[in-house]
Amino acid sequence: MKRFLSLLSIVVVLSSCTKDPDCEVVGRWQIDGFDNTLYEFTDSLRYTIYSTTPNTFGTIADAIPNPKTWRMDGDTLEVDLNFGNYLRAYPIFDCDCNVMDLISSMGTTTLHKEGYDISTCR
Repeated sequence: MKRFLSLLSIVVVLSSCTKDPDCEVVGRWQIDGFDNTLYEFTDSLRYTIYSTTPNTFGTIADAIPNPKTWRMDGDTLEVDLNFGNYLRAYPIFDCDCNVMDLISSMGTTTLHKEGYDISTCR
């Protein structure tokens, strides 16, 4: 019985760590807990869009000036925050690619696709 439980634990851990190859960073992502902030990732830029009405966002034309460049370096998301500062995080996707956890040395930031009800994921 101990062997079975050990094997089951290993299978669960390994299966929960697999990456979904269909998930991608490009898109519109809200920061969990911040209903007035959205990041829009294009092919090479991360725009920040703020809203005065929670969960209602404009387009890239409404973004703050000077978007940040970003790229994938292997499995690491790298955002150039300017002046030699970088955000380097490992993205983990969940809930059919609707939730993205960014794991970095500073902690974990959870983002969800615009309009997605994150409470249905947890």
